[in-house]
Amino acid sequence: MSERKRRSSSQLGMSLIEVLLAVAFLAVALVALLSMLTQGSVSVVAGGGQSKATAYARQMMEQLRNQPFTTGPVNSTDTPEAGITRAWSVVQTGATAAPNRLVTIQVSVQVNRATGTLGAQNITLTTMRAE
Repeated sequence: MSERKRRSSSQLGMSLIEVLLAVAFLAVALVALLSMLTQGSVSVVAGGGQSKATAYARQMMEQLRNQPFTTGPVNSTDTPEAGITRAWSVVQTGATAAPNRLVTIQVSVQVNRATGTLGAQNITLTTMRAE
C-alpha cells in the first residue's frame, strides 16, 4: 500500500476552517499595524507644526527683546508663511517711570494648516523686560 493511502484523511492538509482562522488572524494583525502607522504619521505632523510654531515664537521674542525700548504699547501680527499666524504685544507693566520701566512681551503663534484630526496648534511665550 502506498504511503498516501495509509494516512487518514485528517492528515492530508489544513482544513478550510484552519485556513479561514489563519487569514482572519492575519487580517486583524494587519489592521492593527496600519492603524498604528496612521496614528504615528499624524503625531509626526503635529510635532512638526508645534516645532515650527515654537521656532517662529522664539524668533519674534528675541527680536522684540533686542530692539530699542518703546514708550507706548505695541500690538501687531504677521504671517511668516502660509497657514501660520503670529501675533505679539509689548505692554508697559505697572506704574514705573524711566529709567526703571518694565514691559511684558507676549508672542502667540497659531498653526492653522493642520489636518482635520489635529485642529489648530498654538504656542504662547511671555517674558518681561526692564529698561
